[in-house]
Amino acid sequence: MLMQDSTALYRTFYTAEDRFTAEPSLPGFEPDVIFDYIQSGLDLASLYNKRAAHPNRLLEELFLRRVFYRLLSAIDDEDNSRIFRRVCLDNIYGPLLALKRHYSVSDAGYRRFLILEQELRNVQYSINF
Repeated sequence: MLMQDSTALYRTFYTAEDRFTAEPSLPGFEPDVIFDYIQSGLDLASLYNKRAAHPNRLLEELFLRRVFYRLLSAIDDEDNSRIFRRVCLDNIYGPLLALKRHYSVSDAGYRRFLILEQELRNVQYSINF
């Protein structure tokens, strides 16, 4: 991939992350902010997957986990609107499934995936919509 392409992916990801972590967005735009953040994270992680020109499993995992944990934190944060939290919960499975594919190469990876799944369950049971 050309350097310009990767620069654009990084710029898109960090812009989307800034929008995601900023003060509450305008009502009605929550899904757009969340979808943009998730998709930009998945796109950036794919830059480093095993089929990429320059695979780097650590960077792939880093960006996938970063998106997953940001979503998990947003779901658990009662300062976020109920709609924002619900949309995050409904869409956290994109990064979670990408992590499952990433971890599928080893037994240790599968155990790491189970830990992520358990953390999601813990947050799901503790949220109060």
